[in-house]
Amino acid sequence: MKKTLLAVAMASALLAIPSHAQDAAPAATPAPAPAPVPPAAPPKPPEIFKPETSATLRAAQKEFDLAAGKEVNVGKKLELYTKFQFSPELQPKLKEIFGTERPLAIRRVANGPKGQINYVGSLAPYTYLQGNGTDFTWTEMAVKLSTDKAGRALNTDSTWPSLMVTRPGGSLSFNDISMTTRAVYGADQVGYGTALIKVGSVVVRDSAPGSREIKEMMRFEGVEAKSDVRRRGAMAEIVYSNTIKAIVVGDERVERSNFAIRITNVPAKALAEMTKQLRDQQGSNMEDQAEVKRTLKTMTDFGKRMIAAGATLFIDDISAAYRGNVASLKGRVRFQKVVEADFGNLNALMKKIAAHFEVRVPVALVRDVARVFAGKSVDPSAPDAAKQIDAGADAMVSMVVGKTVSGGFGTLVQDELRTVIDIKDGKVTVNGKPVEVPAGVVNSLKAQPAPQPAEQPAPPAQ
Repeated sequence: MKKTLLAVAMASALLAIPSHAQDAAPAATPAPAPAPVPPAAPPKPPEIFKPETSATLRAAQKEFDLAAGKEVNVGKKLELYTKFQFSPELQPKLKEIFGTERPLAIRRVANGPKGQINYVGSLAPYTYLQGNGTDFTWTEMAVKLSTDKAGRALNTDSTWPSLMVTRPGGSLSFNDISMTTRAVYGADQVGYGTALIKVGSVVVRDSAPGSREIKEMMRFEGVEAKSDVRRRGAMAEIVYSNTIKAIVVGDERVERSNFAIRITNVPAKALAEMTKQLRDQQGSNMEDQAEVKRTLKTMTDFGKRMIAAGATLFIDDISAAYRGNVASLKGRVRFQKVVEADFGNLNALMKKIAAHFEVRVPVALVRDVARVFAGKSVDPSAPDAAKQIDAGADAMVSMVVGKTVSGGFGTLVQDELRTVIDIKDGKVTVNGKPVEVPAGVVNSLKAQPAPQPAEQPAPPAQ
């Protein structure tokens, strides 16, 4: 979300190529050249889950999926889970991770919404010492579930006060988590409804290189994510939004960020078939790699059907506010008259894209960001530090605004830079001005994937 805040971003990479050594004259015995020092390997990112943990979680999901089979009735599946026991081989592994052999056990209760079948469950507080440097600590999670007598509805309400992921020298904590879902499964077994996740704060703490002091590095406040799947006749609509009330990094604070999109003209039949394929897959005893491969194929086929049907991605709002000024982007993306042959030719498919974007960035926001960058290059102890920062910010604002307007790439309206970006028939225009697509992008689209070896038939199961 902070991408919208930064109007100008630069990235560069330098590649040092050692020169060839020249032959030395044998007039005198030269001093031995120092042995080349190999470059330090980049630090390995911390391992979130060790392979054994991931394998246990996948196995637990698969065991229940196999037990549920192709059952689609929500009530029957909930009742099944109240009595479900994991295999003797899996139980001690689950107890090591969750502190219990039956994580998130649920039971049926009499009280609750009238006319509903109600369940409650919980995950007890626990600390999982994983043994790979990354550990998990959480408080009790409470869950309420309900369905109707027909087994077509699923309502959930859960709360989780805190979850913390720790490693040597740092931590990531999630506080005041809640989740609410409301779904009704139609005759096509697709769950139409809403899901809302709220997190009071997400805090990243870390220590500087060479220091043992752990400090707060970043904080997200008031995080909300909402999804909504709606049926509209023969089509469906998928809506997603994410908002963050504040992003704090050091002394800087982004007051608000928003990300809201929706996909329209999604064939409901294609959505139902994808849902059925994924459900059937869950009820089969497939190897992990085969399951991932089949899932990717299912999702790819669904994406193709959406594109061919004329699905449109609407960007309703991508925006961020910094010191009271808001930068925003809105637009839409769709494909025009796609045929099956286009999916085998990426270059042809890209030429079918029809996109329109509107970008607005206040000049005051450009100035505020410029002051931040200028301040990093000025000695704060200098007597004229403030003047240097102002001069650097003014120069950057003049460059950004001047080149944008004089180059014809945008207009200045009420102290706000505005531009329109259009993509159609493989051509890009910015504020109506044609822009040449970089050759590297064009060549990458023309490149054909390397031929893949033919699949060998799997050996018969023992």
